[in-house]
Amino acid sequence: MTTEDGTSTSLGHRADTESPSAPAKIIRIVAFLRAAVAHHRFGRPAAAAVALYLTAAAVAAWYDGGRWFTVVATAHPRPWGDGDRLLLATICAFNMWALWQILRGPATPRAATLPRDVVWLRRLLYVDVAGDLLLWELLDGLSDVAKSVASWAVWTATVVLLVRALTGVSVRFRVLTLGLALTGGLAGVLAGALRPFAELPVLQALLLPALATVGCKAMILAGQGRDQRFGVTTVAAGWTALLVPEVYGLLQAGRMSFDGLSLAVQALDGLAVVWAARTAHELAAAPVAGVQASGTGRTYRWLAAAAVVFVLPTAVVGAERDARLTYTAADDGCRGRLRPAAALGAEERRRSFLCLARGETFAAAAMFPEDLADQRVLAHGARLCALPDVQERHALHRRTGGTADSVELATALEYLCPGIVARQNADADRRQAERDREMSRWKAAANARCADPWPKVRAGRQGTAAYMLSEGGGYAVFDDRDDSAGEPGDIYGGGREFADIFDAVEDGLIDAVGSGAAIVTAEENAAMCLTVKAFDSAPPLRLAGWDAVVEVGIASRSGRLVVPAYPEGGDGGAAGPLPNLAVAGPGHYRMRVYARTMPWDESDPDAPLEEHLIVVHPGRSAEKVVHRSRG
Repeated sequence: MTTEDGTSTSLGHRADTESPSAPAKIIRIVAFLRAAVAHHRFGRPAAAAVALYLTAAAVAAWYDGGRWFTVVATAHPRPWGDGDRLLLATICAFNMWALWQILRGPATPRAATLPRDVVWLRRLLYVDVAGDLLLWELLDGLSDVAKSVASWAVWTATVVLLVRALTGVSVRFRVLTLGLALTGGLAGVLAGALRPFAELPVLQALLLPALATVGCKAMILAGQGRDQRFGVTTVAAGWTALLVPEVYGLLQAGRMSFDGLSLAVQALDGLAVVWAARTAHELAAAPVAGVQASGTGRTYRWLAAAAVVFVLPTAVVGAERDARLTYTAADDGCRGRLRPAAALGAEERRRSFLCLARGETFAAAAMFPEDLADQRVLAHGARLCALPDVQERHALHRRTGGTADSVELATALEYLCPGIVARQNADADRRQAERDREMSRWKAAANARCADPWPKVRAGRQGTAAYMLSEGGGYAVFDDRDDSAGEPGDIYGGGREFADIFDAVEDGLIDAVGSGAAIVTAEENAAMCLTVKAFDSAPPLRLAGWDAVVEVGIASRSGRLVVPAYPEGGDGGAAGPLPNLAVAGPGHYRMRVYARTMPWDESDPDAPLEEHLIVVHPGRSAEKVVHRSRG
């Protein structure tokens, strides 16, 4: 068979022609890359800028655990994990390529002279590049209207000149493109001016003509594909910058996401700047009218390659099925940035809730399962807010695999449903008041069953109350301000520094050491009657009616000797007020303890079955005297 250059080839050599050897493929690839690079200057300033950016990225990835890596890669501080390194490194590589494309300079060889329109077009394109990189952000800080008007003016003038400069397109093509540009530009300015004042339906109506901008850009890119001055990379960058964000925005309508896929799409937004810069560079070449650009059929292959390069890493780092908001993982720093819920808008409150929901609780576990997407966490939080009862809320929270105490959960939910803490506190106060009333009724009923066994013997200080015994029984009389021997009143601590209930058991009734005494009881987990009396001098002994009477010495370093009160939620203590028994202040005292059991009352099953009387008076003797033993 005959080839295009007139030579012949046999069927035996056809396979070699269609499937070149590996060295031949390498030579073709190198030739293609040389041709692509040769179209532009290498650009020493561009190389220097790329080197500086590479250095900054490397330092940021290493310094402080990579905390600033996201700032260098995306220009925004974002929470990130170790799994994001591949994606961020890919974005940094893309940024370096984009920086080189923007700064390396115009096409070579350059035309000897350029039309005046093309000269101004190149200037406007460079202004647009500067605007996208910095200028529009500065204007946005001053006024939304100023930014909208300035960007629209530059864009409109650029489109008019660019459409006129395109070769190989018809007059109808130019008119339609300019009409779409003017319609979309005016809609954008109007939307920016009315945004602070207009209602949502008005802004939605303005978005419809704004779609004309997309059509205008598409037609310009189609025209560039027919103009030999513009390379495949330029056209591919334009199509990618136009289509990828638009498609992603439609897929994410009504949702916010800051996962790996959104970061990749945000990085591809930079291709719009690359397209503008490369278009300006390539306009420096002389136009060849009526000739279609070679190789533009490779545009779709470039788009596919870009999609693989920038979307594949998102699969590696684990793109989610559901959208995530800002705090997608534990962020130790986010708690320090939290503000009161009352000062925040709805979106910021949701982000604050996710900050707490993703962080560790007191139990050192995440409040919600770590593999639960943010939208699911927000949905669970909304269901928790709808439950008025704290116990029901905790039961539902546990069923979702969450962990948190009532305070932690309420603090987080306060951002999602403001007022829940106030309602929970009000409910807690109400329940506590009811418990206090119930406790008061119980104490009053228990104290009413107890009476003074020595009603006719009046002491300087005295009192009678029901004493609730804990498991194991026993109680203490001690100086509650003397911690020289450890925790005051700890009769289960062991050792000889303080009174020990186990030594009291061996002795039969009481053990006294220093400023404390441990007294044994016959009952446990029940109420007994206790009367205390403090005298200035020793009262009569009066043994009749008592099963055991033992007297010991006890000291008071602070001027106090007390019986513990029944604590709220505690195990044991007096249900009524009992006085300080150290009537003479700091010093030495004698303490006499009377004990007896009481018959069971069939008419009152809750009546105490044991009664104690404690008599205290000043005295220096530390001798222990057993007046009557239980025997």
